[in-house]
Amino acid sequence: MRKYTSLSAALVAAFSLGAVACGDDGGEATDTSSPDTTQPDTTPDTTPGETTPETTEETTPEVTPTDPCEPNPCSGKAAECNAEGQLVTYAAPGACADEDGEAVCTYTPTAADCDAGEVCAAGACVAAGDACSYDYDARVSVISQLEVADEDCCFDFGGRDDAPDNAFGGLLSLATTFGFDVNATLAEQIQSGGLILLLETRGVTSLTSGSGITVNGFNGADADADASNNLSGTASFLVEPNSFQAGTAMPLIHFPDSAIASGVLAAGPAQFRLNLPVLGTALELVVDGTQLEAAVSEGALGADGGLAMGGVEGGKLGGFVGLENLATAFNTYLDGACSCVAKNDDSQPYLGTAVSGSKVTITSNVKNGSACTGEDEDTCAQIAGFLPAIAGLISPDIDGDDDGIDEAISIGVRIWATSAKIDGTVGCE
Repeated sequence: MRKYTSLSAALVAAFSLGAVACGDDGGEATDTSSPDTTQPDTTPDTTPGETTPETTEETTPEVTPTDPCEPNPCSGKAAECNAEGQLVTYAAPGACADEDGEAVCTYTPTAADCDAGEVCAAGACVAAGDACSYDYDARVSVISQLEVADEDCCFDFGGRDDAPDNAFGGLLSLATTFGFDVNATLAEQIQSGGLILLLETRGVTSLTSGSGITVNGFNGADADADASNNLSGTASFLVEPNSFQAGTAMPLIHFPDSAIASGVLAAGPAQFRLNLPVLGTALELVVDGTQLEAAVSEGALGADGGLAMGGVEGGKLGGFVGLENLATAFNTYLDGACSCVAKNDDSQPYLGTAVSGSKVTITSNVKNGSACTGEDEDTCAQIAGFLPAIAGLISPDIDGDDDGIDEAISIGVRIWATSAKIDGTVGCE
């Protein structure tokens, strides 16, 4: 929210002092033996009725607040699919309203059925199908390193301070003090083959420049059951069927209209689903508004194979996670993997959300002192320990749906990838 400060009025005092001088009246002298001892009259003029000193008052012109709707920031809203399977589009530009100095956008929706043989998926009408009918490109990369970055990375989503937004990175730094190191968990999962994330780059003809590129993401499985060669640059993988929209051959992670310029791949914004396998259960985060930016180079499979990504500093992957989705992700995870974590109220989920002023907040129902012991439940004990404290500190910084309420928290991730191959889809001949 923009705030405006009025300048205080200032009073400036001006003092005026008059002086009167008396001298020769122009007549002849009559006594030349006595010197003239007449002194100038220095008595101030204090004519009755006048006041000294005299003051004047100076006022500062009023400051007119800037109109957040001028120019109109409501440039558009992405199409989506409704519960009835219709494609919903929004007229642009939207209507802008000034609410307490902040722009609130309203868009007029139009719902329409998809054509015969099509279904609505990821905000588009696409051909109906299934994962087994998907034809994979040879340009495939496997994520070799993935880490939540610090607050100096990666993209500016809110446009409020012209600085990268990564509030999630600050929270995870705090979680580390409770013994939960998400980056260490990610590294272990990638090395062991528990987390295999594949990126397909379709339409790449040059590693220097090019447009019309599509980036798709898949959850992978090891094709030879040997995790030691997964990051060799020549490893083969299978794709999990849950990587696709139900009833379609459309990947859930889908970045159309991507491009390469000066050797850097840029994709998004789009939605990115990140599955973090912990204790045999996935913690699934839905990251909206995701952007990808990474230096690309030839991988171990040669000019027509998958790309190496990230260079020295790593590529940037960033977006924002809705607090409702964050709460749902932890609730699903805890229900499936951490029965030792107790609740204050068994009829309510572990985490909930509430609207407080112009922000959504996270509420915790995790009971302190949950009895999570034993080597297999160390992670559950860590989560039970930090969730109540973290929940109260989560402050969303992104208004993802332009309704004037911050309901999402920004996240920035560094990624590196090496070349790979996809042999097909799990469960398909």
